[in-house]
Amino acid sequence: MSERVAPISRYTRRIASALRRAAEGEQSHLTLSGLVLLLGPKAHRLLLLVVSLFNMIPGPPGYGGTIAWTTCAIAVAMLLGRPIRLPGIIGNRRLKLDMLIKASDQVVKVAAVLARLSRPRLRFLTGAAANLPYALLVILVSVVMSLPIPFINAIPNVGLCIIAFSMLNRDGIGVIVGLGATFLGLMLAGGIIVGAYHLGLAAVTALA
Repeated sequence: MSERVAPISRYTRRIASALRRAAEGEQSHLTLSGLVLLLGPKAHRLLLLVVSLFNMIPGPPGYGGTIAWTTCAIAVAMLLGRPIRLPGIIGNRRLKLDMLIKASDQVVKVAAVLARLSRPRLRFLTGAAANLPYALLVILVSVVMSLPIPFINAIPNVGLCIIAFSMLNRDGIGVIVGLGATFLGLMLAGGIIVGAYHLGLAAVTALA
């Protein structure tokens, strides 16, 4: 009997295979809209995993904000039950294919390891009924992560990544862990925002 492959392993292999097919066309870059077409305009959960993983890759100035708004756009499409269509200002952003392929290969390896700890359980937290609260949470977190404040998106994004991984692997326990990480990240982000506000206020007062 062949070994059963975890859902998340199938999904991550699908991502890696799709990117390799794109590279076979001799193109060096892939737009975010092209990525949506490659993986499927209705593959909301899969694309949320992909963009949360991309947000962990260092990029040029503005990269983090672009990925955050892409995440938000995907979540809005999920909320409305519509295919994903990115606005041109986001969708035309180009990413290096070789970087994406290397990242996807690492994701496949990591997913294979994590799949040993994660398994389908508490499926009511990962079913279709979870799409509404899931999308609303992602929209909220994406707006926070889009703020041009250093380090504000690190922990919330890790939480979103865990949730996306667990949703695809039908692991409700993982979703709970991801929610904890996300809310912790939002609390820290709130502290950073309040601290930045008070520093700016102190600077204005000192100059007055």
